[in-house]
Amino acid sequence: MEIGVKKSEALRQIKELCGERATDARFECVLYSRDLAPVPALLVDPLFKTVPDLVVRPTGAEEVAEILCLAGAAGIPVTPRSGASTVYFDSVPAKGGIVIDLNLLKGVLELDEDGMTVTVKAGTTWSELERYLNAKGYAPKSVPSSAPASSIAGWLCMMGYGIGSLKYGSLLSQVKWAEVVLPGGEIRQVTADTDPPLAWFAASEGTLGIITKLKIEIRKRTPMKHFLLYSRELSEMAGVLTAVKDAKITPYNLHFTDEACVKAMFRQGISPGNVDSGCLLAIDYEGPEDELNQAEEMIASLVADNTAVSFLPGDVAEMEWEERYKSLKLKRSGPSEVGGEVFLPVSRLESYLSDIKRLSGRYGREMCSYGHVATPERIIIMTMFFADETRVFEYVMDLSLVKKIQDVGYRHGGYPYGVGLWNTPYLGRIFKASELEQLRTRKKKLDPKGIMNPGKLYKWHPMLNPFNFSLGMNVMAGIRRFMRGSVRR
Repeated sequence: MEIGVKKSEALRQIKELCGERATDARFECVLYSRDLAPVPALLVDPLFKTVPDLVVRPTGAEEVAEILCLAGAAGIPVTPRSGASTVYFDSVPAKGGIVIDLNLLKGVLELDEDGMTVTVKAGTTWSELERYLNAKGYAPKSVPSSAPASSIAGWLCMMGYGIGSLKYGSLLSQVKWAEVVLPGGEIRQVTADTDPPLAWFAASEGTLGIITKLKIEIRKRTPMKHFLLYSRELSEMAGVLTAVKDAKITPYNLHFTDEACVKAMFRQGISPGNVDSGCLLAIDYEGPEDELNQAEEMIASLVADNTAVSFLPGDVAEMEWEERYKSLKLKRSGPSEVGGEVFLPVSRLESYLSDIKRLSGRYGREMCSYGHVATPERIIIMTMFFADETRVFEYVMDLSLVKKIQDVGYRHGGYPYGVGLWNTPYLGRIFKASELEQLRTRKKKLDPKGIMNPGKLYKWHPMLNPFNFSLGMNVMAGIRRFMRGSVRR
């Protein structure tokens, strides 16, 4: 009873602290109980409390610190949230409590043109930062493909790879320091050399503290050249992708689209150059003119030496670049898309896609794949298929195919990109046992009361343990395969 009183008193004090920027109205709190993933209530409600008791919108680190102090004293779970642009429930409560909405922490604080850095508030989106920098002749070194929704801090708290990462590295490598409010309410500026170090908060998914501002490296806004290659042969395009990736001049962006995805876009009338089959490779360079000219000569030579690969018109390549943040445009065939995002070795791309094609035929779901080359060794590849969340039973069965996609990725050396809640059954694939133990040690050190985003990243829910999860998903997949003749798209 005492704990309940402490909780209610803490919530009252937080409401008093934030005034109109705090709400416990059921209608508003329900809006924070999901992200981009349309997961049926029958899979969520028996296991998790996703509707928060309170939503607060702080205006700065000091207010965040006060909220965490009050929440910690009462043992109230806290879930940080900004763009909520993932499908893993990273920013959805698993145990109710408080959601801290960081969307009021917006804006650029300082542009250091001599040091080539910018200091920015955590809730600023990447598109907002990009517009600000572009107007002054600068640009971020890299951005997520969800830039219009993804926040600066949110992307660091994920894995931080996307457009530009192939050339400039992960976001972690570009951050000079971050201001973090620790679970006990202490405000720290963390760097590569502090205790705790900055690296602990990268890919921590809001489980170690709340980032309120960051100082990150930027680049000059330089000219760009865009190329879009087409081939009917997957093997030929995979070879060109590898050659471009390993060339002397590193592309800023290297994006692959498979044949199933091209066909789906053609049916919707949005295929680049009205291409109806085959696969596409978008190659984007930025830099000085002489470097761009060398890159163009290299690409032209590759195409000249490979009759199975050809250029699409330059204006089409330019348009694809302009559409770079609209990767979910296929959803217009909806009502839903379901899929798995895999951090895959580039060398296994062709074999992965071949297995996905077989999986697609086995279950009667057309599976489309596209991805960015994130590092010289890895590609972030999204494989998805259309589903109908309004047909609940069929939709639940469809969710089992996400595991089948991840299984294909695992066979080819890949693992899920991001953990959150729904990918916790794959922890053994994502981390070595020693790495997972190290993560849990960090959690105990910084958050001994376990209030920060509980239920995520470190351990699966008992009903999501790998054995139960695998068995359940495989049974559902068997039912789904039997149902394949009844599927409508």
